[in-house]
Amino acid sequence: MKYLKNVQPYLPLAATDVVSHTGKKIASKAFINSEHTEVRFFSFANGESIDKEYYEMETIFHILEGEVKISYNEVDEIILKAGEILALEAEINYGVEALTDAKYFNILVKG
Repeated sequence: MKYLKNVQPYLPLAATDVVSHTGKKIASKAFINSEHTEVRFFSFANGESIDKEYYEMETIFHILEGEVKISYNEVDEIILKAGEILALEAEINYGVEALTDAKYFNILVKG
């Protein structure tokens, strides 16, 4: 496949089976990682987090399992549960914390 990686063509795959963490770690797998688009799947152990970082791309989170807290800007935060989607504007700082064992994927897009 020319653009997609870590996925087989014509084989169904449950989104929750794409990546799994072991122990108290975060696991991730990229399907697309290009200059303008990233699609990544994450699996977090309860309590694990990614500190706030600056992202120049617009971001969509889709929570597959569990609950996560997204912290953005200076003091804003929102809790997302399985099945929920959140979009964030470009050029902001954000971080993610797992409030339970959790899986999600995010899509980052830069024009």
